[in-house]
Amino acid sequence: MRSSLYDLLGVLSDAVAPQHVRFDDGSPTAVVPPPDAPVTVRAVTLNRIGRSRGDGPVLDLELRVAVECHGPEQLDNMEQLLLAVELHSQYSVVSKGEFRPEEYSGAIRQGLGFLVRIPVSLRFEEPSDPPAQPATGNSGVARRIRGRLVDVHNKGIPKAYIHAHSSAAAAVSDATGHFEVLASADELQHFAVAVDGTEREVSASTKRLPVVIRWL
Repeated sequence: MRSSLYDLLGVLSDAVAPQHVRFDDGSPTAVVPPPDAPVTVRAVTLNRIGRSRGDGPVLDLELRVAVECHGPEQLDNMEQLLLAVELHSQYSVVSKGEFRPEEYSGAIRQGLGFLVRIPVSLRFEEPSDPPAQPATGNSGVARRIRGRLVDVHNKGIPKAYIHAHSSAAAAVSDATGHFEVLASADELQHFAVAVDGTEREVSASTKRLPVVIRWL
């Protein structure tokens, strides 16, 4: 888990170099950002997504971190950091509607910022006595699925809630109907989709991405 976090810190540091990125671990000495660190990163939540099986049993987790910019160059730094996250497909920015207002205000304290998801795979050993049983969760490692929710006229449906049954978190479609969800590596995914208070179960193949979900 620590290595996954350090990988993201490396991506962010490269994006704003030669400026520095500082990780706030919550210690008393880390309350005030030093002048040479205009970007602060802090861990916010760690959620269990499910279990999967590759070479062995894996616990799929999602670490959310807050990225906060300070100082006169915060707008320029925000732009570079958002682009860096977008170019690395293993990460994604948490969209509006996918977090509680207090979760954001508690994480972004002194400047502009955003929340980032980091997928984490934690391997573990199953008990050998009694004999280990195949994991009943979803097969494959966690991945990001990009998609679009459309109506019968292929027009994007905004502000709809999309939840993959293999994920613990829901997504909200944007103004053009596009969304991103974290799910297992299974080709066939099952979704719960809610539009204007009406919920339906929809299955779709993810062999080709972005996946298109039709609201009929």
